[in-house]
Amino acid sequence: MIFQQILTGMMANFTYIFGCEKTKLAAVVDPPSDSSEIMRFAEENGLKIEMIFATHGHSDHVSGIRSLVEETGAKVVAHKDDASGLQRGRIAVDMAVEDGQKLTVGDVEIEVIHTPGHTPGSMCLLADRKLMTGDTLFVGNCGRSDLPGGSTKQLFESLHKKLKPLSDGIEVYPGHDYGDRPSSTIAHEKKTNPTLTCTTLEEFEMIP
Repeated sequence: MIFQQILTGMMANFTYIFGCEKTKLAAVVDPPSDSSEIMRFAEENGLKIEMIFATHGHSDHVSGIRSLVEETGAKVVAHKDDASGLQRGRIAVDMAVEDGQKLTVGDVEIEVIHTPGHTPGSMCLLADRKLMTGDTLFVGNCGRSDLPGGSTKQLFESLHKKLKPLSDGIEVYPGHDYGDRPSSTIAHEKKTNPTLTCTTLEEFEMIP
């Protein structure tokens, strides 16, 4: 799988582009308003972008979707619980997905993992043992749950019931560069991330 992490924006956002080496079909995750680096990488690697994923509906993660759709004609994918909010923001969602749903870009399979808590429709994307976590899980911490639609209880359950049980060797690629490194692994986060080492909701709520 072709894979690239791109740091962009005023909030240290990460966007991702990945694709199939055989078919050269590709997907983008959380595109920024300036898509020039995404398009440059796609052109250099001969990739055709056919899907654009929004891990959740916050503006810093979806600001580049409309312009990238205009450039590429790609289909927009979001979890069904955030899709209506995106539609209200004039971003047309072509595929509203659910937990466990699997999509393909060429020969690359992408699994949707619904992880509510930051937003109702927050989701992580697992492709070739690379987990793009949006604002659910950061390196060394997790996303906020105090914004509209957030839920501390749901976020705790998403982290501990959906992400913590994943295989140790899965690589973690967050939505922001907020940690001491740009990416991690499930094993490392299970050992060092206080949002995963805590054992109760009460402990989780005390983490700054």
